Amino acid sequence: MTILVMGHIKTAPGDAARMTDLLTAHMATTAAEAGCALYNFAFDASDPDTIRISERWDSAEALAAHGAADHQKAFGRALRDFTVVEISVKAWDGTFWRTLIGD
Repeated sequence: MTILVMGHIKTAPGDAARMTDLLTAHMATTAAEAGCALYNFAFDASDPDTIRISERWDSAEALAAHGAADHQKAFGRALRDFTVVEISVKAWDGTFWRTLIGD
């Protein structure tokens, strides 16, 4: 079963931009994990202090292993170096429905 994760991190003005290196490194490390099909952070076009989170995992077990991984725990600790105003991350079980545009 595919697990879809979506969320956001809202920071104090300017803090999101300062997180670029942290986010890029964490994306690369996480993308190499078994069962990770997609792991992405993106800056919101209408609010540069909001980081959007999107993930796709091959299974609930793969997502659980990610949550327990040392680098994920270190990422959580690293977030303390910034002013996080709000954070929300939610997971859904899902299956592919159809292609809306493109291949």
